[in-house]
Amino acid sequence: MSSVAYLRSRVSRIPVVALAGAVLIAVAVSLLLIQIGPSAWALELGDSDNFMRLAEVRDWLGGQSWWDIRQHRVDPPHGLYTHWSRLADLPLAAAIVALRPFVPGIGERLALVVVPLLLLVPALLLQSAIATGLGGRLAGLAALGLGALATPMLVQFVPGRIDHHGLQIVLVLAAVAALVHWPGARGGAGAAVASAVSLTVGLETAPYLAVIAGYVALDWAWHGDDQNAASTVRGYGIALAVAVPALFAATVPIADWALAKGDAIGRGHVAVAVVGGVALAVLPQLWLGRDARLVAVAALGVVLAGLVLKLFPELILAPYAMVGPLLARLWMGHIVEMRSVFADAATSPMAALGRVWFVAVAAVAAVILARRGGRKLLVAFLAVTALGLGCWEMRALGLATAVAVPPAGAALAALWHRRAAGGSLMPFIIGLVVIGHLPLIVLSAGASAPAVNRGLPCNTPSALAPLAVLPRGVVLAPIDMGGSLLALTPHSVVATPIHRDVHGNMLAYTILRAPPSAEPPPGIDYIGYCPADGETRILAADAPRGLLAALIAGRVPPWLTPVGSGPFRTWRVTASR
Repeated sequence: MSSVAYLRSRVSRIPVVALAGAVLIAVAVSLLLIQIGPSAWALELGDSDNFMRLAEVRDWLGGQSWWDIRQHRVDPPHGLYTHWSRLADLPLAAAIVALRPFVPGIGERLALVVVPLLLLVPALLLQSAIATGLGGRLAGLAALGLGALATPMLVQFVPGRIDHHGLQIVLVLAAVAALVHWPGARGGAGAAVASAVSLTVGLETAPYLAVIAGYVALDWAWHGDDQNAASTVRGYGIALAVAVPALFAATVPIADWALAKGDAIGRGHVAVAVVGGVALAVLPQLWLGRDARLVAVAALGVVLAGLVLKLFPELILAPYAMVGPLLARLWMGHIVEMRSVFADAATSPMAALGRVWFVAVAAVAAVILARRGGRKLLVAFLAVTALGLGCWEMRALGLATAVAVPPAGAALAALWHRRAAGGSLMPFIIGLVVIGHLPLIVLSAGASAPAVNRGLPCNTPSALAPLAVLPRGVVLAPIDMGGSLLALTPHSVVATPIHRDVHGNMLAYTILRAPPSAEPPPGIDYIGYCPADGETRILAADAPRGLLAALIAGRVPPWLTPVGSGPFRTWRVTASR
């Protein structure tokens, strides 16, 4: 047999659904690689969090301790103690270390391109696996197709998107898939471990993890006579009580264990996980009836709530409360992704509807599917949660869309099966249009505003090259430039787009908004701004007599000398300090 004939014979044995799924994944990855790959290769990473992650990984690979997650080049000499986790640094750092020996000099750039795409593959496969568990292989294939077109989710996996959001999507989907596909202790333990890793990476997924924990507990309370339900809650409880403190100990320095933290995993999260996990592991041993089980779960919820309110109130405080009213008004209040869909609807109703359409329709489909019981009920709870979170804050739409894909795929498969059983084709066609992403595309296109050219962006290597070659110093610039300045230049910065950098951000805003003084601010070597940034216009409009507005108008204090060239306007502080 020739090699070609042998290959054809092997391919012919691959199930059509699996082959179609592989093609869909390959197409999604290839399109993202072609469209976004060149920008990532050129270190044009767009979002400031990507630059911050790159700077953090470089520092770690450059010798900074695993336990030291401080950005020492931020707000010197204080530095910035970030709320980020080393676990989120692992994918990029591992790829860089693995690639360097084979492609010297370009390993980092190659890692920036491939790491997000490598995370996309398990995300799509997990969506397909969950949908398959809900509605069979056709549902899994439909979920692959929907996932490959789900723009709000895909933007978290484009080349250069090295922040932790893509990893969080994979972890939440892994927790759900474990419960859907693995009955008993194995599924419970798998869901708990994935939840523990997700909690350690960041707290954005906490509402989903709470829904998963609540479902596991209530499923046992209602079906506790079923051995699988008892085994699931037991496995979940044991794994949660072990994994959360283990990961906490592995990523948080001992000196910080007692700190009260509401924006990263802290003592309170560990206490709740251990108490709740141990209770869930012990309760199935008591052989309680259904009513007693329901009472026990409710009592556990009250105990955990009391534990939080009495000992760990930081868990329910607003994570951005430390920012303060000035930064909230001038900076965070203008971050588009942190706005609610309802606020966005006031100015662009069609675009707002387009953003949540898919998640809303998928939530309705999930609730309808949940009438059949089983793990479909869990997926319905999560889909409704996803809709609420996506409407509350637009940056949550990436994960919300990812969670919505499996029930949407299962709904399409159900409509097709109804047609195959002799029904009309029209319901399937209508469902394909309504559930598919066409409404999002149409509504978004109809609401798009004409582009406004406000100048060249400054967060690129070419834009910051003139500054990068100057002697190292401290740069004072608006907040949103902080990440790219750290990653693309050797300089230190005062302000960064991290909510914990309150001192540095307030210092930067105080200087930029105050009238130019006769003497330069101490500890600053360079002052700059980007004309194209919205933050620049906001600050100048808010303080028309301030230093930033003066620089824009050409009224330069005598202690500043222009340096470099390009879109990022830069001055060197020349007067003696």
